[in-house]
Amino acid sequence: MPFSFIAALLIVFLAVAFSLQNDQVVSITFFKWDFQGSLVLILLTTLFLGMLIHLLVSLPARIRKSRQASHLHKRVTELEQSLARQGQAPPH
Repeated sequence: MPFSFIAALLIVFLAVAFSLQNDQVVSITFFKWDFQGSLVLILLTTLFLGMLIHLLVSLPARIRKSRQASHLHKRVTELEQSLARQGQAPPH
């Protein structure tokens, strides 16, 4: 399992455990908006929003890497075919 997946699971577990132990009502003010709600709901909502923002911000880099990997795989295939046409076996 990748380290980042294990770290994410650990963070989620700790956030849920913390939230379940702190269920009092809190007031949140953001600019002109006032919101009162359970600390559990607010913490889990902000955790989810943070994860969503991270995914959206990292999406262009993931797409770019995927395209680059696809291009490189295609190039390797072309070079192997070129070597095969010249009568040489590709090194393995």
